[in-house]
Amino acid sequence: MNLYLFEVPLGLPEGVHAVSSMGSVFHGALMEQLPEEVAAHLHTEELRPYHQSILFTRERGAVWRFGVLDEGLFCLLWYVFSELAAIELRQKGFSVALGEPCLLQEATEEALADAAFEADEVLRTVDCAFLTPTSFKRDGAYQMFPDAQLILQSLLSRWRSFSERVRLDEPDLAERLAPACRISSYRLQSAPFSLEHHTIYGFRGQLRFYFAGNDMVRRIFRLLFSFAPFAGVGIKTALGMGAVDVFWKE
Repeated sequence: MNLYLFEVPLGLPEGVHAVSSMGSVFHGALMEQLPEEVAAHLHTEELRPYHQSILFTRERGAVWRFGVLDEGLFCLLWYVFSELAAIELRQKGFSVALGEPCLLQEATEEALADAAFEADEVLRTVDCAFLTPTSFKRDGAYQMFPDAQLILQSLLSRWRSFSERVRLDEPDLAERLAPACRISSYRLQSAPFSLEHHTIYGFRGQLRFYFAGNDMVRRIFRLLFSFAPFAGVGIKTALGMGAVDVFWKE
């Protein structure tokens, strides 16, 4: 599995602000730019090999961020954005200028695994910045509060779907790991994410996790949380939810 994280600068019309809920509109516009067979295949995937989100940063302004878990799809998206000067948001009635794509990070599953399982020492603390509304679904209901087991289950599901060589297939692994993954501090707020017919509420902001457990448990946490920026967390990540950055603490 090859992993990529990249951004495309956005030139929004005057008076239009970048908000995370625009992710679903941008996603629809992107599908129109892809070959029909590729778009059709992606729509049938239960877990899609990418996530995308609309962000506003002080340093770079409005950007369109992608995490991609497939080399072929990454090459296609990179080509599309290298050739496309603007994208039309027909639902909004305007076009958005696109800058040159910028690769933020590239890795392989083997590299992430080596960093986790072969390091001399494993850090016990990670800071997670949830950049767009993040939510989960359990027993048919939305869960808008952060829960270690749901976060781990989300990351494990994606890892198991796309990893070819580094397997984490033990049954009930998220449930067994969760007691050792503790939220030690947070700065969060509830955040809505509007879709065409309804609004999903999630959380966004800062979470710090402390890892207890034995050495192998902490190494699995290192692998999964390093994977998070590429994979996204929770539901509707292909439409703009669940974008996250991670920062390891000494």
